[in-house]
Formats: sequence, C-alpha cells, structure tokens
Amino acid sequence: MKAIRVLLIDTTTTHKQLLEQRLLNPDSIRFNVRFAAPKHAGDVFKDSANQLDLILIGEKISPSTIVQTTKMVRSRNLTIPIFALTKQSEARVPRNYQRAGVDDMINIADIDSPLFSWTFVSTVEHVVLKKKAREYDVLHRQLRSVNDSLAYIMHEINNPLSVIRLALYHLDNPELPGHKRDTFLKLLVDNLERVESQMNELRLIRRDLGGEPTTRTKILTIKPAAGVQAKR
Repeated sequence: MKAIRVLLIDTTTTHKQLLEQRLLNPDSIRFNVRFAAPKHAGDVFKDSANQLDLILIGEKISPSTIVQTTKMVRSRNLTIPIFALTKQSEARVPRNYQRAGVDDMINIADIDSPLFSWTFVSTVEHVVLKKKAREYDVLHRQLRSVNDSLAYIMHEINNPLSVIRLALYHLDNPELPGHKRDTFLKLLVDNLERVESQMNELRLIRRDLGGEPTTRTKILTIKPAAGVQAKR
C-alpha cells in the first residue's frame, strides 16, 4: 500500500480524519497526515521537512497566513508540492498564492469522491515532475553559463601564456641586449599578473559552484630589472 505523507495546516483535525479514512481497499493509497495549527506550522515543518510528500492548507486559513507559510516553506528550496483547500469548484490559484509558491487548489468536495486518492496522487506527481523539470532547466542554464565563462577564461589565459613563452625564448639568448632584456622581463611580469587575475576568476567560479574557499596566492613573482616598473 502506497503511503502519502501529508502536513495538514488547518484550524481543526476534520480534514485529517477524512484523509486518513480514504482506505477504499487493501491496495488503496494511504494518507499519513500530520496536523499543525497555523501558529505552529513553521516549527512542525522544520522538524519534519524531510519526511513529507506534500503540504495541504485548510480553507479557513487566512490568505496572508497562506502566503507567509508558503514563503517560509519555499525558502528551504524544496520541491515539495503545496496545495490549498477550497470550497469553490475548479478554483484557480490566486496570483498572490502563485507568487508565494502554492501549486494548486483542491476542492474539499473532491475528498469524498471514490477516485480522490488516485486523482490527487496523480496531481501531486505531476506537480513534482514540473518542479524537477524547472530545476533541471535552471541547472542547465547555470552549467551553460559556467561553460561559457570557462571558455572565455581559457582564452584569456592562453594569450598571456603565449607572450610569456615568447619572452622566455628571447631571454634565453645570452647575447640579448640589456634594454631588450628589460622589455621582456616587463612583459613577463605584466602577463603573469594577467594569468593571476584569470586564476582568481576561476576561484570565484569554484566558490559559486560550492567548492571550498581558497587562499589567494601569487603564481610567481619576478622582480623587474632596475628601471623597469611593473604595472599595478
């Protein structure tokens, strides 16, 4: 028997009893309902957030409380569906409820329907799938953004590395005049700083992806020859 874990936020336990009695046959869907009065809803939710499949809010709860409670739940970044009970048939979710994060309105009269358990579970699963699809889209966009940023940084790192290779090639020449040696040393310093700047960008990306913070360190320090000032 499939069990649906529900947090019912309501003024009375009437709907809790009604849901728990929805046992049509041994193979039916069972509702495990945890009840919470509006003023205690936040504490109850925090204690059992990871043990719930959905949240159901009674029709007698004030709109402001519904919005406040829903925002509190959504602040935890959970995909748990949130439904509000209503006495109106085919009621649409009010705009302020939608903005807060309420997924759908459930007509109280439907609870007495023989098919309520199955239709309700189908609705819950549909909501969960939509939420997961939206989360996937958000994650996909974030990954594309990270990929674009990495491609740009790799390009920006490659340019100064090419200059550094060129400078090292010329500095390896023992017959290189002093003024040219100073020029190539300055190129080394300037372009190492460009590489260091891009490495810091990589650290920021790693931090945004949840990596451990790293200490900012110099890649390499080269003291320019006398008379040569590195850019700062």
